[in-house]
Amino acid sequence: GGEEEEEKEKDQELDDKAEAVTEGAATPLTVSDSKNESEPSTTDKFKVVGKGITYTGMLYYEKDGVEDLVTFTAAKKLNALIKHIRKEHSHAKKGQHVYFRFKDNDGCIELKFDTPQKKDITGWTIDPHVEPCRLYRCDVNNFGSKDYPLPPSCLISVYGSPDAVPTLHYSIPLEGVADPVTLFIRRSLQGNPPPPPSTDPTTSSSSSNVVHESTSVSSTGGASPSATVDVNKVKKVINGVLVSHYDGLTSLPMEAVPDLANKLFTLRLVNNAVRGNPSIEKFIDEFKAGLSFKRKLPKVEEHCQKFLSSFIAVSGSFANAAEALGEDWIEAIKNELGFDFNIDIDA
Repeated sequence: GGEEEEEKEKDQELDDKAEAVTEGAATPLTVSDSKNESEPSTTDKFKVVGKGITYTGMLYYEKDGVEDLVTFTAAKKLNALIKHIRKEHSHAKKGQHVYFRFKDNDGCIELKFDTPQKKDITGWTIDPHVEPCRLYRCDVNNFGSKDYPLPPSCLISVYGSPDAVPTLHYSIPLEGVADPVTLFIRRSLQGNPPPPPSTDPTTSSSSSNVVHESTSVSSTGGASPSATVDVNKVKKVINGVLVSHYDGLTSLPMEAVPDLANKLFTLRLVNNAVRGNPSIEKFIDEFKAGLSFKRKLPKVEEHCQKFLSSFIAVSGSFANAAEALGEDWIEAIKNELGFDFNIDIDA
């Protein structure tokens, strides 16, 4: 009787505080009212373990030139983080999320970068943007309130040199948590710069993977017209960038997917069966399948151009997504392979 009424009053007080958010905030941090149920909501995590609140931490990844920008952030609720990332970092790739409790009521958690690594990290640079890398409990609690529209976060730049080990598996223990938690940054090399052209007449023309193309030079400078282009490496970079955009593309509004299907069909990028039962996932699969058969750089550029143009023709968020994908294709090929990829991304 009396205890239940007191619990309801506390929940209502928390709700009232959490709803005082600015218009630009990711989401109100409302509290689940299912405390007396055996299974709380999986999307609105606000669990009580003993006397400590369980928080959610998450890693997400974004491209930043030749580097990867890795962000660790935390909030009371997983839903709040996901909505914030979708809104403010729509092209980010979400990594692992973890649940944790603060060791001290007024404490903080710290990412420890001085831990001996079990896996080989030769050639990789992991560079936090601030030291020490800490998230304070009061800041995590305040996310969503009037003066805290952004969750607290730690930014980490990750760069792999061309001769680095192919895969990075970097462990970062969290200090200041009630139970041991270790985060892992996982990255792979997207591609390597092309080797210099071979001068051996027995090998210079024997490889079917290397295609000699006349590469046009942009006004900002670029590859020489006689550049040697490894088309398979170009396709690998294109697919790697596309994978990093997968979450953003597949979250585009479903209502416009049939329109996009018609435009892709008109340009012969998808077949009639896919047009009849369309989805972004199928469009991506068809694009990758078609790309695998392209043997010349101009054909690769044309294939990518048609894909982007279809999205741009739908307009709105689809055009924005195409522009971002095209920019990343151009940037990645320039940075990793050293020449200009000629596609038009003006929406």
